[in-house]
Amino acid sequence: MLTIYRKGSAPQQWRQGDTKSSSHAVWLDLLDPSAEERAEAERLIDAKLPTREQSSALELSNRLRSNEKTLRVNVPAFVRDDNGHGATTPLAFLLTPDLLVSVRYAASAAFDLVARNFAGKDAPGDSTCAFVDLVETIVNVDADRLEAVAGDLSKLARSVFSDTKDHRHQLRGALFRLGAMQREIIQIRSTQLGISRMLTYLCDTKHSWIEADAYTQLNITQKDVGALAEFDQQLSDRIEFVLDAVLGFINNDQNDIMKVLTVITVVNTLLLSCSAIVTGGLSSEVRITGSGLRESHVHDV
Repeated sequence: MLTIYRKGSAPQQWRQGDTKSSSHAVWLDLLDPSAEERAEAERLIDAKLPTREQSSALELSNRLRSNEKTLRVNVPAFVRDDNGHGATTPLAFLLTPDLLVSVRYAASAAFDLVARNFAGKDAPGDSTCAFVDLVETIVNVDADRLEAVAGDLSKLARSVFSDTKDHRHQLRGALFRLGAMQREIIQIRSTQLGISRMLTYLCDTKHSWIEADAYTQLNITQKDVGALAEFDQQLSDRIEFVLDAVLGFINNDQNDIMKVLTVITVVNTLLLSCSAIVTGGLSSEVRITGSGLRESHVHDV
C-alpha cells in the first residue's frame, strides 16, 4: 500500500495509473508495497528503494548512507503494532529536501499518529519535519509501551508476593506473562538501538539542507533514547527479580510435595514392616500350637 501525504490535506491511497495524486507530496508511506507501488515511489524520489533484505542488513554501510541531496537510513528491527507477539520487521527511510519516503512491512502506532497530524494544523511543513516527527513519535510510542510493561509488571509482582489460596496456581501463568514482557522489551530495545545509531549518524554527518532546528530536535530525541535505555535496564532487572521469586516459590512448592511423599513412603514402609512382624508372629503361634496338639495326642495314646 502506498499512501501519499500533503500538508494540510487528508492522506490519499495511490492507485495504479494515477499520476496526479502524487504531485506536491511531502511524504510517501509504503506499507508492504507491491512492485508497482515501489516503482511509483522510485519515480517520484528519483532513487532506488532498498529491498527488505537490504533494510534488514546489520552492516552500517547498508543501513546508513547519504550523498549531497539524499539521506538513506534503515532500522533493521522495528516493533510492529501487536504488543510484541509477532516478529520485528525492518524500516527504511529515504529523505530528500522535497520528499520523504518510508518503507515498512507492518502496522505501526507511531506512523498512525503522525499520519493523523497531516490533516490538522500541526502538519509537518516539509519532508525533514515529517522525518523528525516520525523519529520522535517512534521513540515516544516505545516509551509508552515500556511504561505499560512496567505497570503490568507491578501488578504481577503484587500477585506473586501475595499470600492467597490459589497462589500456587498463579505461578505457572506468571512465568508465561514474564516471558511475554521480556520478549516485548527485547523488541523495543532492538528498535531503540537502531534509532540510536541512526541519530548518532545524522548528528555527526550534518547536511546543509537540514535546518538547525531539526538537528536540535534530533539531539533531544537522542537523549530521550539514552533515558529509555536506562529505564529498559531497570525494567529488565525487575523482571529478573520477579522471575527468580517465581522460580523460588515453585521450588519451595516442589520441596513441600517431596516432603509429603517422603512421609507417605516412610509410613507405608513402617506399615509393611509391622504387617510382616504381625504375620510372622501369627505363623509362629500357629506352628507352636500345632506342635502342642501333636504332643498331647501322643501322651493320650
